[in-house]
Amino acid sequence: MSTPLAVGPKPTAAPARMSRAAWQLKLLPVMIGMLGVVTAAFLVFSLIQTDRVREQISAGPTLDLTRDLAALDCASPSATLPQQQACVRWKVLAELEAHTIASRYHQANAALVVRAWIKYLGFLTGMIFGIVGAVFMLGRLTEASSHLAAEGSLGKLSLETVSPGLVLALLGTILMVTTVLINPPTGVTDAPVYLDGSGASSDSAAPR
Repeated sequence: MSTPLAVGPKPTAAPARMSRAAWQLKLLPVMIGMLGVVTAAFLVFSLIQTDRVREQISAGPTLDLTRDLAALDCASPSATLPQQQACVRWKVLAELEAHTIASRYHQANAALVVRAWIKYLGFLTGMIFGIVGAVFMLGRLTEASSHLAAEGSLGKLSLETVSPGLVLALLGTILMVTTVLINPPTGVTDAPVYLDGSGASSDSAAPR
């Protein structure tokens, strides 16, 4: 009797692995170059924006009433002593009010600049994550299975994949969307501190 020969699967796995390895070897310089370029761009843009933020915060708006208040003569011979004292007190309060207004809007301007810088930095970081993830997916880079899970009021998200590029792209997208949607308040509420609307001193500035 003749023994039948066992017919096994066609040897297609080895050529596929060789083709994949050759593809990854060709893309290796591109992946390394991409990581170097995005890292350098991130550092350069971050340093430039940080320096601009520092300059804009340092050069805040100013309000100088020294020349206008100096034109008011509180030592007029025709004025009584209480009137002269009230004039000097009003000039001091006006200077304090001007300084308070300038400081208030300087703080609002700094908060707005910092918020714009944080948005730019978050969007740039998310974009870099997305680009690096896309390069990894294009190079068919795979590792051990990664599990990513998040749960909140809107629902539950769970992702399990062997592609680190997909994880990076997803995290970058989430970071960009979060950066765009979240807006810290930077408004200014104007209210007199030393002088009321009529120019008289407010109760907080009245003598005790």
